[in-house]
Amino acid sequence: PPDKILSGLCEGCALLNAGTKFGPYEITGAIGAGGMGEVYRARDTRLGRDVAVKILPQHLNEKPDARQRFEREARAISSLNHPHICTLYDIGHQDGTDFLVMELLEGETLAKRLERGPLATAELLRIGIEVSDALDKAHRKGILHRDLKPSNIMLTKSGAKLMDFGLAKAAGDGASPALETLTQSLNPSARTTPVTQQGTIVGTFQYMAPEQMEGKDADARSDIFSLGAVLYEMATGKRAFEGKTTASVIAAILEREPPAISTVQPMSPPALDRAVKICLAKDPDERFQSAHDVKLQLEWIREAGSQAGVPAPLVAHRKNRERAAWVAAALLLTALIVSLVGYISRSPRPAQLVISQINPPPNSTFSATIGNVGTLALSPDGQRLAFVAAGSDGHDRLWVRALSSATAQPLEGTDGARFPFWSPDSRSIAFFANGKLSRVDVSGGSPLELAGASPGAGGTWGADGSIVFSSSLAGGLYRVPALGGERQQITHLSSSRKDFAQRWPQFLPDGKHFLFFVWSADSNNTGVYVSSLDGSQQKLVLRNDSDGVFVPPDHLLFVRQGTLMAQHFDVDSFQLGGNMAPLLQHVSPSLGFFSGAFTFSANGVLVYAEGAEGFIPSRLLWLDRGGKQIGETGTPGYYDTPRISPDGNSLAVEGGDRDTGGIEIFDLRSGLKRRLNFSNSFNVAPIWSADGKRVAFISNRDGGIRYFQKPADGTGSTSPLFTDKVMQEHATVAEWTPDGRYLVYGWPGTTDVFATPLSGGGKPFPVMQNVHRNPQFAVSPDGRWIAYVADSGEVNVAPFPNGTGIWQVSTKGGGWPRWRRDSKELFYLSNDLQIMAAEVSAQGATFSVGSVRPLFHPNMVNPASGPGRYWDVSPDGQKFVIVSPVEQKGSQPLTLVTNWPALLKKQ
Repeated sequence: PPDKILSGLCEGCALLNAGTKFGPYEITGAIGAGGMGEVYRARDTRLGRDVAVKILPQHLNEKPDARQRFEREARAISSLNHPHICTLYDIGHQDGTDFLVMELLEGETLAKRLERGPLATAELLRIGIEVSDALDKAHRKGILHRDLKPSNIMLTKSGAKLMDFGLAKAAGDGASPALETLTQSLNPSARTTPVTQQGTIVGTFQYMAPEQMEGKDADARSDIFSLGAVLYEMATGKRAFEGKTTASVIAAILEREPPAISTVQPMSPPALDRAVKICLAKDPDERFQSAHDVKLQLEWIREAGSQAGVPAPLVAHRKNRERAAWVAAALLLTALIVSLVGYISRSPRPAQLVISQINPPPNSTFSATIGNVGTLALSPDGQRLAFVAAGSDGHDRLWVRALSSATAQPLEGTDGARFPFWSPDSRSIAFFANGKLSRVDVSGGSPLELAGASPGAGGTWGADGSIVFSSSLAGGLYRVPALGGERQQITHLSSSRKDFAQRWPQFLPDGKHFLFFVWSADSNNTGVYVSSLDGSQQKLVLRNDSDGVFVPPDHLLFVRQGTLMAQHFDVDSFQLGGNMAPLLQHVSPSLGFFSGAFTFSANGVLVYAEGAEGFIPSRLLWLDRGGKQIGETGTPGYYDTPRISPDGNSLAVEGGDRDTGGIEIFDLRSGLKRRLNFSNSFNVAPIWSADGKRVAFISNRDGGIRYFQKPADGTGSTSPLFTDKVMQEHATVAEWTPDGRYLVYGWPGTTDVFATPLSGGGKPFPVMQNVHRNPQFAVSPDGRWIAYVADSGEVNVAPFPNGTGIWQVSTKGGGWPRWRRDSKELFYLSNDLQIMAAEVSAQGATFSVGSVRPLFHPNMVNPASGPGRYWDVSPDGQKFVIVSPVEQKGSQPLTLVTNWPALLKKQ
């Protein structure tokens, strides 16, 4: 990033227009400019990727020293390949202009972040370790940076990136003159922003080592001084060396020590204060001698945790401390002797089974986030509980409560969080929100996005720093580094097993194998499996309708029909043994996610949610385009998947009665309802035929999970929707086209959508390929277009049933498209769960997208399980039906069990 933003502050900068080309690189916009370069966003037309192009401004192109610095930067970066150093892709010269092509970094500079104040210790240590590692790499290559400062450190999703090696030089090169003229360097004009001043000192005043100020040779230890100044500013929010003039800053660096970090931030680790002081030593021989030493010190501080985090005393005398320490040691020794005598004289008492309750935070509720999803997680050390609760504003967010405390604290930046899971060291939490897998340190700081996941269903954090997670509701499992990066798929849905989804991974003690849950169309294949990180082994461990959790040293816990069960599990052979032992009753399952609402830690602590089998009381509300309630259908019940008939006069909905289930049909004119089916099987996900005379639904009535159909008036028999055996066994997402000509279908885990003609004996054919693995589509009422969710996560439109052209409708992700009856408006649900309306039109074979605007944010039941299941729009586009949770006066508390293994002894 530049030292000066492009706002007229850069004298002599000839800004390039969009469209200017440097070889294959086409300029698309300006990023910024500083004294030694202009930076632009560009498109690499060969590889189709965005890059950053840095050029030497025309007014500097003829100056030998400027060109040398530009060439020096190219040489320095080209020799470095490190995840925390900005990558150089290419160099070139065109029309008298030198240019560099570099990695385009998305994020903010550390300088920009520091405008909001000091960093949390955990975030500071992470960034400091990454920058130290980058510096160490550069130094080992013989490259000195010489201009390390917050504005040259970019904070990105993949971590910190060290940039701008314009002042770098090879170790051992002759030193550049530190001062050209003393009068220039002692400029009395005040500056509020540190800048790299041409013609004075090589570097930036506030972060420069004393030897650089004195014109001596710089070495790796000079960069370490600058690193110390950056660490100091991250910890305190203030620069280590301040002054009203350049001369006063130089004097401070040469003569004065900055105030101790502990005097500005009393809760900072004393070890950090000491490490920064060593970095800022005036004599290079007194500093850390390598960036690697700094990295090791910061890693030790992070690993030391609370031991390094004890607040440094503000007022103390060394002799008094030593005297007090000896007295304390003597008293402690006496106490230990007394304790040993007492312990030896009596037999140790067995741990007691204690059951208690945990209430939600004040003005908050566990509500649906616990009863229906089970979003709670104990830290591995058993000291803290992470959970999701809705505050007074109605927004779900992540909270953490120490079990030794009566209060919980919310974690900022975690709105919409689901399914938290802990790092092995109990210091960080990963969670899913807004289509991303993110992590956040419990000590504070902003969440770091790791990978795309929409919406995700469980993850596990390995001791080797890798995370295995479910990326979607209908797909395999992925692996991603805990610091972020490219995700890698490690398991795939099995067609022979008829998999719908794979979820809820959990590492086993060896760190190479993990348990996970498979949901299959064949109930004999649904259950808990074990696999390895290379995906080569998948073995069924337990047939069950929800996940299983391994609890050290040798038990598998799982929920079956509302009862928490335990069974012995051998981690070497992956075999269950002995009888199942019931532990606790009325443990809430997570419907739609197949996970029990319980969590455990290795020290015998267990927390679970007691609920009414995971169902959420709900209402069928009608809202206008502004989100105002204008009506209600039926009485409160347990609803899912409302679908309005093509003529707008009827509503088919799943649920209603929790015990009997099935599909209900409401006459919207009279308000009367009728049951469509009365079998003991489950019957879900209704869809209407084009003429409104039939309703299709998914059922398990013949052992599989497939589509059946029945007349909408309830008369007549139930029959399979598909006659083809392959379609009948696989299709689980389907709709009739509004013109009645085709049946369109797909199934989770595939990337294709098919259509089959309903007359003339035509065969099925592919309509769309490479779509989202959780198929979401809708054919326009005029039968000419299909709206669908692409693999990119965006809502697109393409000709139907065939043709060329794809038009993107959403720009920030979306799903579950719906059409207005006249095909001139398309609705969809954004990633932040707002109902969006897009004006669309068609001229011949050309489709056009007009304005796209949000309408309102519906209060839907548990939208993370598939938000398209909880809303629909009337044919005229003026009314919306929403499945909305019934407001609860209170919230069911969680149950805390200490020493849960004692329950096994009661069996």
